[in-house]
Amino acid sequence: MANAVRLHDEKAAVCSLEKLVWREGPVCPHCGETCRLGRLSGQSTPIGAWKCYACRKPFTVRHGTIFQNSHVPMHVWLQGLYLLVASKHRVSSQKLGQVLGVSVRTAWHLKTKIAAGLAAAEDYEEPQGAVRLLERVVREPIADDPAPLQPGQAVCKSRYERFLKAIENLADASSDALFLDALHQLLLPSSELERSSGILASGRGIEQQLELSLFDDGKRQMGGSRSPPREDGET
Repeated sequence: MANAVRLHDEKAAVCSLEKLVWREGPVCPHCGETCRLGRLSGQSTPIGAWKCYACRKPFTVRHGTIFQNSHVPMHVWLQGLYLLVASKHRVSSQKLGQVLGVSVRTAWHLKTKIAAGLAAAEDYEEPQGAVRLLERVVREPIADDPAPLQPGQAVCKSRYERFLKAIENLADASSDALFLDALHQLLLPSSELERSSGILASGRGIEQQLELSLFDDGKRQMGGSRSPPREDGET
């Protein structure tokens, strides 16, 4: 399952994307270096961070995509994307926030950014003969581990359990295919999308620094923050 996408936690999600984007191994997006690269592993270092020792710049697999400037973990993006495409974008921001354990405002920004990215990709013409190394989505429950959970794992586990419950009647081979197709489009370099459509460029400021509110209880909301615009069907 080398080309499977895993959604259950951050490390699994990032490693999945690295295998999909960097087919021959990591590449520095700043200078193109492929050899003098090292994965950063400090306690305060984000999962998936690399450093190029040729140009001395850090980078991640998100670089150049619509996910680049987001503080939202990649596995949250992927779970949100699956929920949206499987429900044909009919899930509300409130419901999305409850499942993902984020504020309604963050959920609304995720929906908006994903919709803008997919709309921009509609006009993108894929190079002839391009191969998509996307085969399947792993969405099975994670086996219980007798070892104590590491910091943050309990939050990821409860989020993943809510996600599996939410897609229980939506997840099938068709939904997997829609998700993989949407993910491929969103991983296209932003510069290419902007050349094919002005949608993404015009919405660049929508989600630069998303405020992420992580809860164990998916029912908590965003306190006194200003709510996003009400959506059709929301109560």
